Amino acid sequence: MRIRKKIDFPRLFLYLLFGAAAIFLYFVGDNGEPFSIALLYGMLSAGLSIIPSAILCFLPALFSKNVLLIFLYFGQALFVSCGGLWQRHIRHEGLKKSNLFSMLGLTFALGLYVALAPFTPYTLPFETRLTIGEWGQKVIAAALLFLIGAIFSVALKALLKKLLKCRLRNDEGIFSVFFLVLIGVGICRFLGFNAYMGIAIFLLLLFACATKDASALVCAFCLSLPPLLVFHLSPEIFFLYGVAVTVLIKSGRIGAALAVLAVFFGYGYFQGLYEYKTAQLVATLLSVLIPVLLFVLIPTPIVRNLENRLIFYREKHLSRIAINRNRAAVGEKLFEISAVFREIQATFNALGASEAEASVREYIFTYVQDDVCKRCPQYADCAKRTLEPAFDTLIHVGCMKGKVSLIDIPKDLATVCINQSEILYSMNKQLGEYKNHVTEAENAASGRALLAGQAQGVSEILKNLALEQSEPLHLYTDKERALNIAFLSAGIVCSEVLVYGEEENLTLSLVTFGRADVKKLAAVASHILNHPMIISERIPLDQDKFACILRKKAYYDAAFGVATVQKDGANASGDTHSVIKLDERRFMVALSDGMGSGEYAKRISESTISLLESFYRAKMPSELVLTTINKLLTFSKEESFACVDVCMIDLDSGKTDIVKIGSPIAFILSGNTVKVLESHSLPLGILDNLHPDTASYTLAENDVLLFISDGISEAFGSAADLYEQLRSIPAHNPQELADTLLDTALKAHGGVAKDDMTAVAVRLFKSKA
Repeated sequence: MRIRKKIDFPRLFLYLLFGAAAIFLYFVGDNGEPFSIALLYGMLSAGLSIIPSAILCFLPALFSKNVLLIFLYFGQALFVSCGGLWQRHIRHEGLKKSNLFSMLGLTFALGLYVALAPFTPYTLPFETRLTIGEWGQKVIAAALLFLIGAIFSVALKALLKKLLKCRLRNDEGIFSVFFLVLIGVGICRFLGFNAYMGIAIFLLLLFACATKDASALVCAFCLSLPPLLVFHLSPEIFFLYGVAVTVLIKSGRIGAALAVLAVFFGYGYFQGLYEYKTAQLVATLLSVLIPVLLFVLIPTPIVRNLENRLIFYREKHLSRIAINRNRAAVGEKLFEISAVFREIQATFNALGASEAEASVREYIFTYVQDDVCKRCPQYADCAKRTLEPAFDTLIHVGCMKGKVSLIDIPKDLATVCINQSEILYSMNKQLGEYKNHVTEAENAASGRALLAGQAQGVSEILKNLALEQSEPLHLYTDKERALNIAFLSAGIVCSEVLVYGEEENLTLSLVTFGRADVKKLAAVASHILNHPMIISERIPLDQDKFACILRKKAYYDAAFGVATVQKDGANASGDTHSVIKLDERRFMVALSDGMGSGEYAKRISESTISLLESFYRAKMPSELVLTTINKLLTFSKEESFACVDVCMIDLDSGKTDIVKIGSPIAFILSGNTVKVLESHSLPLGILDNLHPDTASYTLAENDVLLFISDGISEAFGSAADLYEQLRSIPAHNPQELADTLLDTALKAHGGVAKDDMTAVAVRLFKSKA
């Protein structure tokens, strides 16, 4: 069964282009100079197939209708093809790199041209001073053709292998332009001026549409060279076309097309266009209207594909790989450090809180025997009796009570012992020392537990960071290309664009030039990424070069109001509040009421708030944060109590986690409804074990969360009175709500603050997209 090979249409189109190029090159000179043979040398050097290339470069000779020239082209193509074939099959590395046999083939082909080709000498500008005959001009032409073959070799390798994949070297760019200009000269001489103008205008429009920057002016200059060389046409018309297209291409293809037509008809007025005869006028009009119409009718997917290919070489793959490798290395190191703190936690937890009680009983029993019993005359008789259980019971009771008395002595021991008072004295002495030891051991155990908890918290933070850092950057190549095109369309030039992160942490980094409009940057990024984006950082890299970092904007934002007054006669307020953004996605509200008033209460309250802010910023687990603060407050020798309200708000979902510890009632105001939040736990710093009241809610747009200290809550007769008061106060302005509530509380006490009073109100509202 024969398998049909699919036709490679892109490669077929490529060969058709080279065939057309060979035909156009034939008309560059007046004597049928073998420019197409130089093209064949370049095609073979670029790795194209030998037989199709040779056939295409031989075909232009048919236009000469000269049998000698046709056979001459055939022989030249044969020489160059044989040299290319020999070069491809050679195995010697040095000879293969030198391209020796290909150059020999081209040399023999040009020697054949010098020896046999018909030639009419050119009239040179310097003929009066130096006469160069037919053979001299043919030798010079052959040398130039050899040089042009070398130029074509470099140009075609660059165009076929590097174009739209990476930047061309300076020599590759210049040689490529030379190759295209030479083809343009052939088009002018073969098809005429109007045909070339049509092709040039179409190429200029297509190039400007793909790049959308000032490089269209360079393209216009290159396109102006063939008419300048052939018809001595001044290049200003191409300059005008380039300026018009560059300015209006950002408004779309229609705008660019209209700009070209406006320049054509406007410039034609001064050049006598409207005085042309009908046939000439129609041909001139068609040379502009046809390419403009074809440009407008090109399918959009083709244009988009060309745009993507033109900006593809700008992508920085190595930088992404380097970032991922660094992230993985940092993540691995964070895991190792996390394991160290986990071991520290395990070590602190493994340390005993106190001596085993059995060892304590044995020690006290031995001490009492040595101190009292062994000096007693009845020791020998008591030793024969089994009194250890009685002593063990007495010691156990003493450990629980802290001391023992006569009523605690077991009956078995009381009936035989004649030194009961001495035994009690000696045992109470040891129990006192044991009690001090137990207290110290408990304090040490609390300290170890606190350190173990902190080690656990640090370990959790480092582990979470390790997981975040170990995750490689996801590829958003399509979005980066779309952003590049969109920024160019908006008039913003970006040399680098990088998109990374998950949906909730989507981040865009880019490098811009000049004073880019940050609002326009955010608007374009938001449109392409389908998320509201904001400028997070703008870092200057050079005098006119900046790196901008945009992050996803949260769905909600928050406005807050605070009203506070300290107790009359007090030198400081014991109420401290905090309303801060922990990051782009989280918001924390906290109110701490240090018990009492004055400097000490203020210090306790400020310490509590400061610890809350620091721990939550570090993303330490909430239960560990509160336990740690509670233990720190219980360590104080003085009374260190604090009533605390803490609230964490997710600005994307509105989810709100509220923790209340010994604090008065709080409220959530939603429309015309008021939700009461109560606490039944003791304040921080009273008990080692903490039992906070926790709850989760989902706040909607314009909902208000209100925290108050006990100074305000006690100013009202009851919770019902405070509830009714809140229903009568407008809640759309959180500052107005806090001020009105504080004023009402002060009036209830006759304008005198009998305690520190604070109200903190926070309202959610939608961020602007």
